[in-house]
Amino acid sequence: MRYNNKQNDKLNISNGDTTQTTEIGVATSAASSDDTTGRIQWHTGFVHAMRLYLKDYEDDIEFNEEFQLTRKPLSIDLTVVKKPDDLVIDNNIGRFFRKHNILEYKSPKDELNLETFYKVQAYALLYMISPANCDAYGAPICENDMTISIVRAAYPRELMKELKELGYTIRENIRNIYHVDGAQFPIQIVITKPSSDAESSGKDEKDIIWLNALTADISKDTYNDFLNNVNELDSRHSMFAETIFAIVSDVNEEKIETWKEAHSMMNDAMKRIMAKELKESKDEGRSEGLVEGRSEGLAEGRSEGQDLLTEAMLTAQKENISDPAKLEELGYDKNTSICTITALKKLGII
Repeated sequence: MRYNNKQNDKLNISNGDTTQTTEIGVATSAASSDDTTGRIQWHTGFVHAMRLYLKDYEDDIEFNEEFQLTRKPLSIDLTVVKKPDDLVIDNNIGRFFRKHNILEYKSPKDELNLETFYKVQAYALLYMISPANCDAYGAPICENDMTISIVRAAYPRELMKELKELGYTIRENIRNIYHVDGAQFPIQIVITKPSSDAESSGKDEKDIIWLNALTADISKDTYNDFLNNVNELDSRHSMFAETIFAIVSDVNEEKIETWKEAHSMMNDAMKRIMAKELKESKDEGRSEGLVEGRSEGLAEGRSEGQDLLTEAMLTAQKENISDPAKLEELGYDKNTSICTITALKKLGII
């Protein structure tokens, strides 16, 4: 795998006077803002989100951040190049890809209009004849080997209307991914805001969370899904998630703090209700074992019973469980399951 950017394979993201470099030379910071403009580094977050989205194929593709189109500053947000030409990327965005793929990202504050639509096609033409590519391939890149993807959080209603009026055909073959027919290059417009329906598309839905999270109006469910997926990453991929997390936390700070406070208050209420439930329980002394963190039938190493109850509570909420028997099927003992569901019902959560 190769990853190139304009800073000699080191990605420096600064926040004020502080820059932190990771073990492999990639720098991250809490706010990820530019020193001169104070702008959030949405594009860096997008590049890292795509790195995570395509991580299963990273050994067979090449990432080029801010690919230099000319000898003077002019760059594409991201190009994704397949190294074996016949590589099949089995996810909703990647199935559209050919050999050379240009990605244009518009942040929540950026407008997506006809100017962008035409500009990215001009970028594609310049990319075809760029000195770097002509040197590498011995000739300009064939336009049949190229695609364009325009990525944005919200649906560009005005642009879609104008494209239809101009004679382009818009097809939504996959939810939130629109193919534009009639342009010189194959073009897809990807909307990253999660759909209102709760249908899941399996593994692809899990991978798309990295792009879903890049919003200034993140939902609680999306935020929790993002955190859960971060916890599953290895150390090498975690650095990309850290950039996204810094952006998400910065632009959604007030909302996230509210969730944290509500969670803390809920935990306090849970403790009071659980204490009463445990006190009333006489199930062979298991309540005492829970309080002291000696609950049986679950993973070893839990030192506090309250941690077990909190874990059961979070599991019940996430899986939408209202029957204690369902918690038992997941490995929790009978008393913990009953106490958890009872407490959640008393709190009006389920």
